[in-house]
Amino acid sequence: MKHIIFFIFASLLLLSSGCGSQKTIVKKYYMIEEPDSLINLQPDSSKMIDAWCEVDEVKVYPAFASRRIVLRDASHQIRYFGNHEWAVRPTEILTPLIIDYLSTHLVFKRVADRFWEVTPDYQLKTTIFKLELGTIEKKKFEARLRIRLELIDAKTDTIITSHNVTRNTMLKKNDLNLWASAISRMLHEELSGFSEQIRKTLPANK
Repeated sequence: MKHIIFFIFASLLLLSSGCGSQKTIVKKYYMIEEPDSLINLQPDSSKMIDAWCEVDEVKVYPAFASRRIVLRDASHQIRYFGNHEWAVRPTEILTPLIIDYLSTHLVFKRVADRFWEVTPDYQLKTTIFKLELGTIEKKKFEARLRIRLELIDAKTDTIITSHNVTRNTMLKKNDLNLWASAISRMLHEELSGFSEQIRKTLPANK
């Protein structure tokens, strides 16, 4: 009887020690957000364009549209991280992010994703062709973004001005949080540059 009790006790001890040695995998989520350096900037209201702008839903190429983060291994080969994801799908976060940027920086008098019973003066169309993590010599991480921004005359459906750019930023160290920060910074820098491009094309207080 003592041998049976000892065997059961030893089995339970081995089982508990085996469970304790297993590491719990914690999934991590990342955000696309406005950089801290832009939050407290005071926009110049004298540069505001007296017009209404409708921001179309951002189009993201399918491979980059989900919450899965893309790692490109080769020119036409990608992988998705298993335990690292976007907190919100890019297709959901980018449109309100652009609206907030144009509104808080007083680019137009009114900015929205849709105007009811009113025809906007302009439409802003955005396409994301690439939103990924790449590697240089299979060692160093690089943030990669390719974006196209177009300002459309809503009445004539013609392109007034456009901005098409590919950005690559090498990270100081291989860290996905730094990568998400770099993506956020590049995106807002291109929004800032395009806003200035719009201001040069359209007169203020039109």
